[in-house]
Amino acid sequence: MTDPDRLAHAKVGSWFLGPRAENFQILSDFFTAILNDQRLARQNVYSKDPAFITDEMMQTSSYKESVKTLATNSPRYNGHMNMDTALPNMATMMYNPNNVATEASPLSTRYEREVGLQLCHMLGYGSGGVTPWGHITCDGSVANLEAIWAIRNLKFYPLSLKLAMAEGAPLNFLAHATPTFYVGTCKGEKKPFTELSTWELLNLTPSTVLELPTRLGEEYSTLGKDCLEKTFGIKPGKFFVSATKHYSWPKGGAISGIGSVNFVDVAVDEDARMSIDALRTRLNECIEGDSESNYSPVFGTVAIIGSTEHGACDPVKEIAALRDEFQKKGLSFAIHCDAAWGGYFASTIQRDREAPGDFLPFVPALALQPYTTEQLHHLHHAESITIDPHKSGYINYPAGGLCYRDERMRYLVTWTSPIVFHEAAGDAVESMGVYGVEGSKPGAAAVAAWLSHKTLGLHKLGYGRLLGEAVFTCTKLYCHWATMTRPEDDLIVVPLIRLPSEKKGGSEQDVEEKQRIREKILGVSNEELANDKDTWLFLATLGGDLMINAFGCNFKINGKPNTDVGEANYLNQRIFQRLSVTSEKDVVRERPLFLTSSMFSEDAYGKCLATYKKRLQLDDGKTPAHGDLRFLVNVTMSPWPTDSPFLQELALSFREIAEEEVRRVMERNTIKPTFHGFVMQGYDKICLVHMPMFNMANHRWQLIVTADYPTEVQQLYQKLRTENPGKLYTTANANPETLADMLSPGAEIEYRMDDGIPGPDIPPLATFKLSNIRVLVNESMSYAALDTKYPDKMPFYLYGSLRETHIDHVLKTSPNAQLTADRVEVNVEPELSEEQLAKGGLVAVLEDVFEKSVQPLPLDSDGNVKLDAHGLALVPGAKHKVSVYASYEDFKSGSCKPIATGSITIGKGGMFADWKDVNMDPADEPEAVSVQEATFAHWFRG
Repeated sequence: MTDPDRLAHAKVGSWFLGPRAENFQILSDFFTAILNDQRLARQNVYSKDPAFITDEMMQTSSYKESVKTLATNSPRYNGHMNMDTALPNMATMMYNPNNVATEASPLSTRYEREVGLQLCHMLGYGSGGVTPWGHITCDGSVANLEAIWAIRNLKFYPLSLKLAMAEGAPLNFLAHATPTFYVGTCKGEKKPFTELSTWELLNLTPSTVLELPTRLGEEYSTLGKDCLEKTFGIKPGKFFVSATKHYSWPKGGAISGIGSVNFVDVAVDEDARMSIDALRTRLNECIEGDSESNYSPVFGTVAIIGSTEHGACDPVKEIAALRDEFQKKGLSFAIHCDAAWGGYFASTIQRDREAPGDFLPFVPALALQPYTTEQLHHLHHAESITIDPHKSGYINYPAGGLCYRDERMRYLVTWTSPIVFHEAAGDAVESMGVYGVEGSKPGAAAVAAWLSHKTLGLHKLGYGRLLGEAVFTCTKLYCHWATMTRPEDDLIVVPLIRLPSEKKGGSEQDVEEKQRIREKILGVSNEELANDKDTWLFLATLGGDLMINAFGCNFKINGKPNTDVGEANYLNQRIFQRLSVTSEKDVVRERPLFLTSSMFSEDAYGKCLATYKKRLQLDDGKTPAHGDLRFLVNVTMSPWPTDSPFLQELALSFREIAEEEVRRVMERNTIKPTFHGFVMQGYDKICLVHMPMFNMANHRWQLIVTADYPTEVQQLYQKLRTENPGKLYTTANANPETLADMLSPGAEIEYRMDDGIPGPDIPPLATFKLSNIRVLVNESMSYAALDTKYPDKMPFYLYGSLRETHIDHVLKTSPNAQLTADRVEVNVEPELSEEQLAKGGLVAVLEDVFEKSVQPLPLDSDGNVKLDAHGLALVPGAKHKVSVYASYEDFKSGSCKPIATGSITIGKGGMFADWKDVNMDPADEPEAVSVQEATFAHWFRG
């Protein structure tokens, strides 16, 4: 006999076209039936109407050509929220009216109303005698914007009423009415409304506000936020939102007039969930001071239920408890849950696992972790919830959604039009388009959601089963990421979510726990796993809150972990490029699976990111690993690839690609003897400017030195420069060397001088040994040493002598251009001394070249820097205002004054400019079979 789990999985299989189009015939029959229904309806409803598309029209060349054009152009994906859409909603594509008004869409408007209530009840709304309401939006961003609008209006509603009750205002009679108009404060005190302070009005609870008369909303709710703040002397209100927020929140702040700056990040914990302690600190800051006039109102707190990048769910239960705590202090606010991604998971709660059986494919549905389930149980505490059917509802775009705990809240975002809104008569359904942000909106989205809800079911045996299977698949993938590498491997793979032993204070390197996962979870069939009670319970403790895995890679060189965040970012970016399709040139069949990528910022992720860097072994405990960190993301919406070899093959394919990229990144970060080129500057005293590369450890140094040349070589160089003052001459080591060896005192290194950058078969102008090498500038160009932003103005190192002064562009940001000019004319006050210029640390800032605005620098069709375009003017004779600083640090600080100001003029020799080589990535050199050859090609490029 077939067991319930197998039957349930078989039912899931009927809801989608399938990874290999297994249900093609079902969908084909489905579409045929829908099209036949459309044909019969159109032919029979007005059967006496004439034909509009005639046989004659069909025979024309233009008609036939158009039809021909139409006919011609018509579960390995784990990259983002992407899977087959459910079969039921495909039926709606043939019927897509405008749901802005009932008369335009009588049926789909009714379905939108039903869908809104279905979502409300699934999310836990509808208890305590409060009637909820919900509707479909085009996406979650618009739903979030509407929630901002509604919550903002909710906060200012009582202030509008206070103005309407003032002397001479229309509702003044309420101020003198008998009995007195009493209202309860958030502390539970009953007071006459007219005696409430501004702070008390701002902190009435949402339910109290919604009980106030609606007449004022119609007459006064358009009174502007700025006007109310000015009238009542209110500080700007704030929204507190998890640092993992979607970008639609600050954008909504800008659109609504609240201001994106007033959407304040709340720090996250090590699992990327909002920290309650951090939120408490933020709320306490709002009521600091000795009087209410110094307080800052809080519009609301936003809890993310399923962050876009790692599926983390913020602690709604604790946020609601914290609101109760602060209401006793006189501070109240609305709670909004951004459950665009996680809302449908409410269908999974209170589900039980059935016992396994024997012969149909067995895919168990894994329950959510207790923490996540608890947050879903407490969604009803929120005033509003964003939920997107086009995400975990498996419905076509565009289909977002917004639900209100109290239906009266929708009146705060009501806007009517005579042509759109007509009073509903009898049992007619009211128009949906008068509420919210949108005007015209697709009816197909509402009908698609309605039919999918009806077919799958918003319960544990429907959507709950589908999402439970996807969670199981995602957790098994998590197990692959968590156990993919061992301590002896050069590749390091670490998921963001910690293993249970780590959460208890153990190390990421816990071999015993990982071995248990390899043997008991990844090494057995799904059926064996489900029958092993202890292991099944252990599996339920693994992975994240929903069905997203965030993970990252690092590498080792000679057994030592890399601590350069930039190189870890490079590795993860390379892996992402190999496992995604970002251009038309990418070959899909070469991608064994698809992932996406994002960035953890230090500002937003704080302690969470610091801990993660330690687990990735980027932080050696000596020097903090600064910088934002790129990571990879897999989103597992598919219930299919769970058992036996398929998931294992995906993981192995990932590892093969990751190890290939590790070999590349190891080579580019391994210091080896190689060739180093230097631009020659000066005439009497030669300065040498190293030709650097951001993407090669061998060349990742901005280096400027002086050296003594043999007399005969110096005379040859002076003769050539006299004859060709604008020509480039270079010096390089004749045999492979490291920079460290070349700079070591007393080193016996053979050099060569060349006319420009030589080809491989061109003999040098001279060979010789240098003496008395002295370093003027020696700055690392590794990621940790770079700035995250381009400077406002363009800085150059300034060095040489009073007679021969040179400049070299400061390379503290990437990508960038090497810009080097010798013998510039400097006129500054006070005059610089010979000693200052010989020292080599001065920085000259061109005050009229705005680097931040011109980066990346303009290039011609050959990839060369346009030196006289977009405000650069770095050509011979160009004169610029200049400020000279004692060091780059002084310039960067913004608080140090320049030691001299004046002008600088580019000399006749012009400027050597390079963009291609300094930014060249050896991995992108198609003809270079190794990094060593790529380096050789860099210097001896033919």
